[in-house]
Amino acid sequence: MSRTRLVRRVLLVTLGLNIAITAIKLVIGFATGALSVIADGFHSTVDSSSNIVGLAGLWMASCPPDDDHPYGHRKYETVATLGIGAMLLLVSWEIAKGIFDRLTGHAVPVVTPLDIAIMAATFFVNLFIVFYETRQGRALRSEILLADATHTRTDLFITVSVVVSLIATRLGIAWIDLLVAAAVVVLIIRAAFAILRQTSYVLTDASAIDPRLVERTAAAVPGVTFVDGARSRGPSDAAFVDVHVTVDPAMSTTQAHAIATEVERRLLADVPGVVDAVVHIEPGSDPIQSEWSALTVRARAEADALGVSIHDLHAHEETSGGYTFEMHVEVPAHLTLGEAHAIADTLERRIRATIPRVGAVTTHLEPLPAAVPGEEDPASTHHAALARRIASLADDVTGLGTAHDVQLHHLGGQFTASIHITLPAGKPITEAHALAEAVDHRILTTVPEIKRVVVHVEPPE
Repeated sequence: MSRTRLVRRVLLVTLGLNIAITAIKLVIGFATGALSVIADGFHSTVDSSSNIVGLAGLWMASCPPDDDHPYGHRKYETVATLGIGAMLLLVSWEIAKGIFDRLTGHAVPVVTPLDIAIMAATFFVNLFIVFYETRQGRALRSEILLADATHTRTDLFITVSVVVSLIATRLGIAWIDLLVAAAVVVLIIRAAFAILRQTSYVLTDASAIDPRLVERTAAAVPGVTFVDGARSRGPSDAAFVDVHVTVDPAMSTTQAHAIATEVERRLLADVPGVVDAVVHIEPGSDPIQSEWSALTVRARAEADALGVSIHDLHAHEETSGGYTFEMHVEVPAHLTLGEAHAIADTLERRIRATIPRVGAVTTHLEPLPAAVPGEEDPASTHHAALARRIASLADDVTGLGTAHDVQLHHLGGQFTASIHITLPAGKPITEAHALAEAVDHRILTTVPEIKRVVVHVEPPE
């Protein structure tokens, strides 16, 4: 059975027991005239109502958004909960009038030992409900079941108080019944106002999620330079969130969209209760961003606009104050030289136009294969010996024992190698990159069989 069906089954069992308890208390209360029992009976309707609301919530949650309800149907649960709160206020008023009539009259409840025994039995039924819902709620990780169990746990104390009042009434201390009834009325009014307050927050679109948590989560995404205007609405367990994030103005639409998608993914995964997130992208500038970082972002944005990728991007400043760019441009392998050169030529012109200080742009055309190449032969004894040699060469550069996990592949008639290097976590990335470049150069110049090396530098685990 699915988790939803299991939770629904628990709620149905609990609903049946709560309806039975409510009926028993109301029958005994009206039969004996004990106001404390009547009040407790109406208070027990809250348990049945919460079960019904929970079932409605599960059913509504399974209904997808439609043309009339693009945000889903969860507010139907809120409307039903609002009705429960209003009903509790009405019930508390009726019980309060009964207390007043008792004080101005002379009627005395007639309580039998059987009435006391039946009321005492409802305590053990409620105790079973608490145990059953708590165990199932933990097993199914259901907030609905755990919350309902917590509410029912408070009813145990009320039931004990009512049984004590019945015993006192039986012994001739009738005023205890009025005192307990008044206490239960206070609890009913308190529960009613708590329900009305919570539902009013939802219906008036009060903030459902702490905006600081939303902003911290969004700000942690690489590429986001500023976050502002976080808003949320809806129930706390099904909230809709929107937030404004600022990115570099040189980013292409594709890059900005990728950042927005990542912000949305993290909000849904890391912020409890969020079921939908909308991210508004705004262009801006980061005052602490380096000029080199801004130049690379603009160059990559122009490449994205042409549908190509670039790597190995290098630049240097001329004595005249201008820049010279060099980069590899990845183009589809099926293109002719003329077609590929036209793309590169367009990219060079656009970079020079976008970044006036760039005077020269040199591009290296690199074809991308139409399919992923497969391994041409399996690993052999030669592979193992070659891997050990590569690891030894790397250790000579970075230190004994730093190289590990050497992988060799025979692709397109050439050998490629990948190797992991473990370096201290506090080492500057510039130094780590320089060591990786030194390892790459050492292997390529020492082992002619290897045509390409990928060096992965990582901190200790």
